[in-house]
Amino acid sequence: MAITPEQALRESVEAIGTSKKKKYRDTIHPPVHQIIVSDFEDRRFDESNIPEYMSDIWEEYLPDWAGSTCTLDSFEIIIQDSLKVAYLIKASRLFPDGSLMQTFNAIFTVGNKDGDWRLISRNPFNITKA
Repeated sequence: MAITPEQALRESVEAIGTSKKKKYRDTIHPPVHQIIVSDFEDRRFDESNIPEYMSDIWEEYLPDWAGSTCTLDSFEIIIQDSLKVAYLIKASRLFPDGSLMQTFNAIFTVGNKDGDWRLISRNPFNITKA
């Protein structure tokens, strides 16, 4: 349970790596909406299809990402009200040895539901492979 929007942001970025300190499903308020950059499809995670850990599906869909971690390099608030905060972020994905795999920007939106801040939307863009 994240008690601040910034904590929710940090946890949601960490959860898209393989640290397994936070379960992906514990960092979101379903349904979560994401634009898939490679084909511009919408993806929605709801109770029927949320992976426990995001890395659980990589073996099948993104085998190059197995073992990678994700770091939050910088962020700024772009929209804020009492129930939602949208952040413009810069993040990096690292190979298991710590070398840079890619950087990306994204808009991550976190929402407050009964005092619990969690991710509700993410839109990655400007993905640059190292």
